[in-house]
Amino acid sequence: MLTFPLTKKKFMALTPRGRSSWVRRWLSEVYQKVSSNRITPGGLDFFVKEYLKVMGWSGTVSDKTLADIPKGAGVKSWLVFISNAIHFERAAWNISPKDQDLLPAAKGLINQKDRAYDSKDRPRLDYHMALDGLRSLFNVGSIFRSCEASGFSSIILGNTPGRENPTVQKTSMGTADFMPHTRSYDLAQTLVEMKGLGYTITAVETAVDSRPFYANAWEDRGVLVMGNEEYGISPHVLAVCDETVHIPMFGRKNSINVANAAAVLLFHIATRLYSPEK
Repeated sequence: MLTFPLTKKKFMALTPRGRSSWVRRWLSEVYQKVSSNRITPGGLDFFVKEYLKVMGWSGTVSDKTLADIPKGAGVKSWLVFISNAIHFERAAWNISPKDQDLLPAAKGLINQKDRAYDSKDRPRLDYHMALDGLRSLFNVGSIFRSCEASGFSSIILGNTPGRENPTVQKTSMGTADFMPHTRSYDLAQTLVEMKGLGYTITAVETAVDSRPFYANAWEDRGVLVMGNEEYGISPHVLAVCDETVHIPMFGRKNSINVANAAAVLLFHIATRLYSPEK
């Protein structure tokens, strides 16, 4: 529907939050039409007139709004404009923006769909992530997602929540369902056993003998160990690790979020080991 569904009288009778909700809903419908090429250039001109009319009702038309309207531009520019308009409405009410809520995107414009995984095309690395005592469900879910995306083989959960937790499921964006993982009730012993199988155990920790992650050799088989958000890796787990690396900090803070740190290491290792020179 390109015509805004409410009259000015009905629109102005709503609360400000109610008005914003109707605008977001209408913009999302227009977004769907644009993304699926179900709108003509004439339809876009009509949409702009409707949008400016509604914004005029609420007194939110600005010079920037007028300047941002695409003029004879391609589909992608219109999607960006409508998406920004929706996020403007969300920001006014502190609603977290979620591009995936805008429904299926046009092919080749916004990549929202997961690709089919072909193990022959890209075999997983013989690398594993071990989590020692993580507490934040959001961090755990994020690490699941990064491990899957970087091609790691599995995650070892040591005193750490897993996919049985709904928040981990949600934050992992579905990867917790198919990212291999096991639970260890004695992580130090599990790591010792993996060392016996030829895996290099690398701790991510700030320590006296730690080296910058980019200066590490990174063997072809290994286990990366990340510790608790506040206390780091447990002493008895750290004691069985073969080497220690850290991420150098260049700002005032001496550390970054554990999920962000994991992503830095995961993709560094993946880039090194997937490199054609290997």
